[in-house]
Amino acid sequence: MIKLFKESDKLEVNLVDLTELVGKCMANSLEALFLYLEEGESHEVKVLIDTVHEYESKADKLRREIITSILDGRLMPNTRSDILNLVESIDDIADFSEDIIDEIIFLRLKFTYLDLDRARQMQELLLEQFEKLIDGLKLLFIEMNQALVYARQLEEIESKLDDIEEEMIREIGQNQELDAAEKLSHRNLIKNISDLADIIEKVGDVMEVIVSVRHG
Repeated sequence: MIKLFKESDKLEVNLVDLTELVGKCMANSLEALFLYLEEGESHEVKVLIDTVHEYESKADKLRREIITSILDGRLMPNTRSDILNLVESIDDIADFSEDIIDEIIFLRLKFTYLDLDRARQMQELLLEQFEKLIDGLKLLFIEMNQALVYARQLEEIESKLDDIEEEMIREIGQNQELDAAEKLSHRNLIKNISDLADIIEKVGDVMEVIVSVRHG
């Protein structure tokens, strides 16, 4: 068994805690999004959005604490830089998740012609991708070679989301009942959902860099 950082068990726990907070932020954002698509700006949607902000704030606070601990700790400079990149890439997921729903609510956008079934398929893939991210991060601190398996699975799921995004955007572009502004808003929503997978996949890229550097 190849353990990544023998001196940093607390860092491992903190990163797992951060990832779980980020995951709750993302899951609530997606739930709020699809509830909004189905019934508009309801009380339940507002409650979910408040929950998104709550988890994003908690994640941001923990991110700052982790960064302070890293900068004050005993990690080597190159390792410190890699872990800081990992922390920031995880936190980016929460930031983007929050931005997706905030933009839609602020602009009060409508998505009459969105294919909800396929959009739900994207949601399911995102949640599956994030679960694999959690598993990969846990293995990164225990058996880093096995963590690479999960990092590659993040890429595979991201590719599936790209395919769905391309199909949905093409159909929206061909829809004669939508004006240019409506096509653009539909396209942006579909792209934002897919881009969330890109951000999750980038965490896998950072994991691969960390393993590569540790292998020398």
